[in-house]
Amino acid sequence: MKKIISTFIILCVLSSSCEKKLDEYAINPNDPETVNLSLLLGGAEVATFANYTGDLARVTNLFTQHIAGVDAQYQEEIARYDLNDQTFVNHWRNMYNGTMVNIDRLIKDSGTENPHYSGIGKVLMAMNLGLTTDLWGDVPYSDAFKGLEGNITPNYDTQESIITSIQQLLDAAITDFDQPVTANTFIPATDDIIFNGDVARWKTAAYILKARYSNRLSQIDPTGSATQALQALSSAGLANDPDADMMALFFGTGTSLNQWSAFMSERGYIRMGKYFVDKMIASNDPRLPFFAASDEAGGYSGAGVSDQSNVETSPPGPGVASNDSALPLVTYPEAKFIEAEANLRLGNASAAATAFNEAVTASVSRVTGAAAPAAFTAAVASETAGTITLEKIISQKHVALFTQIEPYNDFRRTGLPALTPNPNGVTPQIPLRLPSSAEERLYNPNATVVTDIYTPVWWDK
Repeated sequence: MKKIISTFIILCVLSSSCEKKLDEYAINPNDPETVNLSLLLGGAEVATFANYTGDLARVTNLFTQHIAGVDAQYQEEIARYDLNDQTFVNHWRNMYNGTMVNIDRLIKDSGTENPHYSGIGKVLMAMNLGLTTDLWGDVPYSDAFKGLEGNITPNYDTQESIITSIQQLLDAAITDFDQPVTANTFIPATDDIIFNGDVARWKTAAYILKARYSNRLSQIDPTGSATQALQALSSAGLANDPDADMMALFFGTGTSLNQWSAFMSERGYIRMGKYFVDKMIASNDPRLPFFAASDEAGGYSGAGVSDQSNVETSPPGPGVASNDSALPLVTYPEAKFIEAEANLRLGNASAAATAFNEAVTASVSRVTGAAAPAAFTAAVASETAGTITLEKIISQKHVALFTQIEPYNDFRRTGLPALTPNPNGVTPQIPLRLPSSAEERLYNPNATVVTDIYTPVWWDK
């Protein structure tokens, strides 16, 4: 039992409310199975928040010019695309040792007697496995969690097979969520930080993730990927309800701080990017004061890719970088952008325009808490079959998904938006992947080691 609780404490580094949460769970400490599932679930969710909203998100947002690096590593290395096999050692280690190994245990401990816990675990595994393969390409999965069996040098799965595994995990999760409450020995409730045990919302998130990873294959199978994405979305039960969005939640006290807020408070090495801020100013975007704080002159500005030392520009804003700001993981606006792109690829321009307009206005209302202004809607979110383009879809998705890693994936898939790399970079080209961890190169003879950050991942043709 001590080992289980220690694992949770390690994973709960973001949440000073862990002790409070344990009280809320009303767990019987003499029931090991209940303690296992609850602690593993809470820890897995908190670790997922860290992976999706921490340093990996900031690095990829710098690549997509949402932000700029103005000091220390973010200026000297990340902004100059100076990445090597030491840069992301801890990130790789956290994905496996700190996150997925515990999610694997959650799934296995849930067994067939607790399908709702198992389903949540499978969604979390799909998310973290997806994040890992999107950034590193071929990664361990089928052979990855056998350390107790003596296998500490796992074989790597190809990215193609990883994408298949993600879809299989999500299908299995949906089946788990369809099981009645009576089929469960234990039911997730307040130990589920994200949805408080609401499996209908977990099921919607699973379908959106299926659409995300179908759409990811737009260059591999343009028609099939679009068709499969739309099929997933048609089953998702989408509702324009902000409470149905999967968000990374932070309690705003102690160590349970929004990751962007904590980073700015402790290090402050970043400011908003000029490309992103200028784009929002040009369209009079109502999300700007939520995404960006005022600069030293009282307005809004960003540092340019070749001028990443301007600390007088805007830092990230209160909507994304306050102590308790929730950050998006899987949302309705993303689903509508996927719907728009998939329909456009299939030649359904009218449906694409309708979905795009809804994606933009839904994003505005979620970020600002108010309906999109009429002038902004007329200028940005009133596309028709004759005016909608892929460039418009990806450009607005780039805005709406600020702080997420998805815009980096979209940029690699589509080449959009058209970004100008840092001309002072070690190589004046935006990286196409992260380099393999030095630990894998040194200690895993079965690793697929890639050091060239301009070698595209499999789905990036």
